[in-house]
Amino acid sequence: MANIIRFGDLVRSSGRPQTFSLWSGDPKKDRTLQQAIRKNRVLTVFLEPTSTKKPFGQIGYHQKNSAIYLLFPRALSPDTQSRVIGINFDLLDEPDERRK
Repeated sequence: MANIIRFGDLVRSSGRPQTFSLWSGDPKKDRTLQQAIRKNRVLTVFLEPTSTKKPFGQIGYHQKNSAIYLLFPRALSPDTQSRVIGINFDLLDEPDERRK
């Protein structure tokens, strides 16, 4: 059975993540994503739009159509089998458009 990790604990230990959009279509060609994967800074959040289940995450890059990817500023736990629960999108570090 996989361990359970709370999203808030990841944020406290690894910083506030930013959402990542894969514009190139091929994850192998995106340098930002590949660098984050190598440094273990990616959390895949699985969303099931037709389900009443809450979103959950898994450390690492796991390609799926109904997933979003969060990139953390510092490395995450190496336990890629853990289930991350309590995803709070208010804890994301989104760029402030007024700073531009």
